[in-house]
Amino acid sequence: MPRKKQRRAWGSITTVSKDKQIIRWPENTPEGRKRRSRTLRCTRSEADLELARLRVMHADDRPVPTVGDAYRMWYLPWIDRRVQDGRTKPNTREAYAICWRNVIAPRWDSVPVDSVQPAKVQEWLLTLSVGNANHAVVILRKVLDFAVQYELAGANKFRLPYEMPVRKAAVRRTGTYDLAHAEAMLERLRGTIVEAPYILSCFGSARTGESLGVKPDEVELVESHGMKLAVVPIVRRMEKTGDLPLPDGDLKNPQSVRTTVIPEPYGVLYHGIARQRMADGSGWMADRGDGLPLDINSLTHAWESAAGADAIPFANLRNSWRTIAQYVWRIDYDTMEFLMGHIPPGISGKHYLKPTVANLVDAVARAMVQSQAG
Repeated sequence: MPRKKQRRAWGSITTVSKDKQIIRWPENTPEGRKRRSRTLRCTRSEADLELARLRVMHADDRPVPTVGDAYRMWYLPWIDRRVQDGRTKPNTREAYAICWRNVIAPRWDSVPVDSVQPAKVQEWLLTLSVGNANHAVVILRKVLDFAVQYELAGANKFRLPYEMPVRKAAVRRTGTYDLAHAEAMLERLRGTIVEAPYILSCFGSARTGESLGVKPDEVELVESHGMKLAVVPIVRRMEKTGDLPLPDGDLKNPQSVRTTVIPEPYGVLYHGIARQRMADGSGWMADRGDGLPLDINSLTHAWESAAGADAIPFANLRNSWRTIAQYVWRIDYDTMEFLMGHIPPGISGKHYLKPTVANLVDAVARAMVQSQAG
């Protein structure tokens, strides 16, 4: 039996069951004033939110919502749709939700959307860290866009050009390896848990997290122009912490899903490690010793311990690869871009160049043979 209808200042909600609500509200139409109703599969609190949204849009005396109301009524459903259709990553949505809860809501949740004062916004922004300020502005601009769209605010005050916090200069370790140094470091790392990810990053273009997400049975050894090369699909990555990678395809951006090519002798060595991993029953190239892959934090610790004073940031191995590939191996620019998971610039790069794995293998092998011939 439905519970008794609960009247409100505007509209009503009848609870049929814990997850079924009927909302009713008046609405002015070209044919006159009409009564509307809708059955929702949701909780009572979610029905309250939907009725509040309808009141803002249809009531004769529609109230001005607060920034928090606008966030809950319009922004959250909007970003949830973007996550569902793949335009926004779940991690991004979660990061924005944390920023709202911890940074934005304490200051702006109860402020009406038509009462945002630019001077107060500026004062507040300068109290935040660089990262929080940047996230907050992205969120609040979109929230107030909805208020302007529904004619509840005359202008979006968060879209004014504000002075943003500046990141303090930090001492950042830099540096890359030339080919001789890269090969010497590889010899030092032989037999360690860092060896496989090192090869994939320094001689195969992988980002740090990508170097940890490869499975041994995915590594293939091919031959082209008399040279053996390892072909490695890059489809997953590890994060700073965790026992397993993110889902397949969840890389930095869509084009990061790719196949990279490691030339001889490094590719032969990488393929040999893959065969040994399979013989040992391991499912990961970057096995940490217990059948699970290293995460980035563990790799960083192991890398710095093994490399010692000669260690550069592991991420800079990708920079080293790019420098070696361009100036020593003389791989052509477009091929390097595809191997790195980039889209070459221009119309051709965006729409026309679609190399196969065989094309990439041929381009790398040909360049290597020519560079070795002098």
